[in-house]
Amino acid sequence: MKGWNRYAVSGLLSLTLTLTSCSSVQVESQPPGRFSAEQYQSYSWRAALPSGISGSMDELYRLSTIVREVVSQELDKKGYRSVESDGDFVISYAFKATLEAGVDPAATEFNTTSAVINRGVDPAEAANAQALAGPREIASLLLVFEDGKNLAPVWSATVSQVVENRNQPDLAKVRRKIEPGVAKALRVLPDAP
Repeated sequence: MKGWNRYAVSGLLSLTLTLTSCSSVQVESQPPGRFSAEQYQSYSWRAALPSGISGSMDELYRLSTIVREVVSQELDKKGYRSVESDGDFVISYAFKATLEAGVDPAATEFNTTSAVINRGVDPAEAANAQALAGPREIASLLLVFEDGKNLAPVWSATVSQVVENRNQPDLAKVRRKIEPGVAKALRVLPDAP
C-alpha cells in the first residue's frame, strides 16, 4: 500500500505541476439572467478614476485606467454606450491579492530517484518542482455591475491570474492578460438592445 501511495502522490504532484504550468487567466462569472432582464443600453463608472499620484498609488492609477479601457472596449463591441454619469447600469471593480497554498514538500514521501531506477536527480526539475510547490500569489479583478436606479447588483465576475513577477510589474503584460479574461467574462452578457 505504501508503494501505491507514492505513485498516487507522484501522479497528483505531476498533474498539479502540469495544470499550474499551463494555467492562464481564470474567470468565474454569475449567470446573466438578472442583467439580461433589464434591457440596459448605457453604463457609467460608479467611482471616479483614481488620480495619478506619484509614488505607490501611481500603479493603481495606471492599472485602473487599463481595466476601464479594456472593459469599455468589450462593452462597446456589444453595443453599450458609455455615459459620464447616470448610466442604465453602473460598473465598479476591485483588486485583490491572495496567497494560494502549494504542495507541502514535507508532506509527501515521494523521492525523485525512487520513481525510475538508475536515475539521478535533474537539478532543473528539482528546482522547478520546489518553486511551484510553494504558495503562489493570485491577483484578482472583481467586476460588479449594478442597476443604475437602485444600485442592486445584477451581475459580477472575477478574473484571476498567478502573479509571475511581483517586484517588477509589467503593465503591458498585465493588459495582455486582462483583455482575454474580461472578454471571456463579458461573453455571457447579451448585446445591447
